[in-house]
Amino acid sequence: MTTLYIGQYTPGTTSYMRANQLKTILKSLNKDTLRSSTLNPSALNSSTFKPSTFTFHTIDTHIPFHQTPRLWRSLGFRFKRGPLIKKLNRYIIDQLNQLLNPSTLKPQTPNPEPYTLNPKPQYPAPQTPNPKPFNLIWIDKAIFLTPKTTAYLSRLADKLVHFTPDPAFTFHKSHLFRQSLNLYDYAVTTKAYELKNFEQYLNADKVIYATQGFDTDLHKPLTPFEHKKAGVLFIGHHEKEREEVLQKLIDEDIAVCIAGIKWQSFADKNKTKTKFKYLGNGIYGKDYVKTLSAYQFSWGSVSKWIPELHTTRTFEIPACGTALITERNNETSSFFKDDEAIFYDSLDDMIEKIRYYQNHPQELQQLTQKGTQRVHNDGRDYESILRKVLQQIGML
Repeated sequence: MTTLYIGQYTPGTTSYMRANQLKTILKSLNKDTLRSSTLNPSALNSSTFKPSTFTFHTIDTHIPFHQTPRLWRSLGFRFKRGPLIKKLNRYIIDQLNQLLNPSTLKPQTPNPEPYTLNPKPQYPAPQTPNPKPFNLIWIDKAIFLTPKTTAYLSRLADKLVHFTPDPAFTFHKSHLFRQSLNLYDYAVTTKAYELKNFEQYLNADKVIYATQGFDTDLHKPLTPFEHKKAGVLFIGHHEKEREEVLQKLIDEDIAVCIAGIKWQSFADKNKTKTKFKYLGNGIYGKDYVKTLSAYQFSWGSVSKWIPELHTTRTFEIPACGTALITERNNETSSFFKDDEAIFYDSLDDMIEKIRYYQNHPQELQQLTQKGTQRVHNDGRDYESILRKVLQQIGML
């Protein structure tokens, strides 16, 4: 079996976690030696596509993204047009063509290079090889891929699968993705409210819903309960609604610690508050887990920019051994019982329950432990989630 993963393959990203779990699962299906590469010539040879071998390749789309100047990145991300789109698609096709012809293979490098507008990608003749060189091509968040690139990829794989943990129609909109969606064999989304949007482009049996998840190799309880810091932690981007909640907690003399982008003005306003702490624009990887695990409570706020009902933090927080504070809705209440997470129906309700559990640490510890057990027992980890997806697409 030969698999190609295309996406952001940067440590600390959820796409990196999914890619590695995908590789682990598919490896377990094959008795032969796994030969993994990120298009490194020393790891590949002319026998790459022999049927008796199992190979997992990656094309890291973060490389051309970060090699593009910030202005073009911003314009490309906003409008899905311009030099970023051309560069990224050219990069994918160049890497893919080198992969299909190992003698010309060059290593991928994350090091920035002077930006030049590359010529148009050299697409091979529009024919379908027999047999196809890939059993599976898995693409994560293909908002920058053109229909022409997607069509080329579809001719090279038995199954072409798209996965996104983001809102593809209500927020991270991409005309390129919409124009390409019908070329996929399957599309996986974590947004139940967008299933009908996907079904406008693919048959319903080709659209798969999966929840967000956590990585068992990364997200673990690190801090014993008795050593946890008092107060509420929030990690995520700024939203007006979130600011109002956190300001109310601070005004009620509840310790608050935050990290995320666009919080600087809020942090400046509260810098004299002794129970407030701002950790900067973001925390990632092991530092993220260490920080999550260090606090008694963490707020799993869902965005109000979109009709979101759960997020990665919904599962990462309890996986790290911290009590999840979450609004009560149809999804969160289906994931946890009242003694496994701290549900609230209003801001006053949230404050009342925080104070209650601050005064009843034994009950808080029991709730925290039950929350951690729940996300493991229900298979909210990436391996369990991806196994279900692979079963649905006929790979397991």
